[in-house]
Amino acid sequence: MGRRPRSQRLSAHQRAVRPTLRGGINASPVVLPEAGYDTLGDWATGRFGAEGVAIFDGDAFYDFSIPARADDDYRPGTRLHIFRPVPDEPDEPIRLDIAHRGERFVVVDKPHGIATIPRGSYVARSVTVAARRQFANDDVCAAHRLDAETAGLVLLTLNPRWRGPYQDMFADRKVGKVYRAVAPSIELEALAGRVDGVVAADPAQVGALGMTGADGVVRVDLHLSREPGEIAVRVGAGEPNARTFVAKERQLPGGLALYELRPVTGRLHQLRATMNYLGAPITGDPLYPRVLPLEEAALRPLPTQLLAARLEFVDPVDGSAVVARTRRTLELLSR
Repeated sequence: MGRRPRSQRLSAHQRAVRPTLRGGINASPVVLPEAGYDTLGDWATGRFGAEGVAIFDGDAFYDFSIPARADDDYRPGTRLHIFRPVPDEPDEPIRLDIAHRGERFVVVDKPHGIATIPRGSYVARSVTVAARRQFANDDVCAAHRLDAETAGLVLLTLNPRWRGPYQDMFADRKVGKVYRAVAPSIELEALAGRVDGVVAADPAQVGALGMTGADGVVRVDLHLSREPGEIAVRVGAGEPNARTFVAKERQLPGGLALYELRPVTGRLHQLRATMNYLGAPITGDPLYPRVLPLEEAALRPLPTQLLAARLEFVDPVDGSAVVARTRRTLELLSR
């Protein structure tokens, strides 16, 4: 048997170094800085306040799960692993609906309002932690991500050895993804009239729309598709594959419409930014067309009306065809 890939060896070493997960959550690594403390207790008091020394009652470890004690000598450069308090522990366990179950992975149906991975203010309220608890499996990892504002399908691997193949599948754009969104109704065929000019180099190109983004000018190229009523949107000059296909499925009351979105890439906020550029920001979005203050965002009657509705791919391990579909419905469609 050949040597395991470097990424697998590194992952195995990291798992051995860290303490066992607690409630599906990793301890936070901290490298002690250069400082004049005598003991770890002195450092913890200086770093976390008078109650900081309490971490040595079972919440602080050296590498390989060796317990750290408050009266241990302070040694700069030493790595500690600290289990911090969980700020968002839910009153009831989060139960994830299963859209598709495989031998090496599971596709879950994420609700609005929880993140994919633990980060920042989302720790227990994340798909990864909720799935580890639900399946009693600390090896569960996400192969891709949805932000907290997006509901729908997330693929999770069940063993570290399979994480790479399924993550690579998303990175290599070998996954067909379909989203649904509710946004103001626009006539897709009329978008050509909103562009600044025609790019003669590409006859299929309708034109280019110049928009000012956070990092300067973002170019949005609009293409007519072979499918009636569909526009291919390319965001970012020099990125020929960064496309989102937008098609209006049906008209809704109140000047809204249901859209089908099929991104080729998985860039952060790609769908939300694209719809905003087209003059149809997704209903309920707290970032587009303007950033809502936290208080105002919390009072929204609806979350962002964006749903990851379908994943389709060829299994990178056994070659089988997989199609997973959400069972969720956007709130505006069920009213």
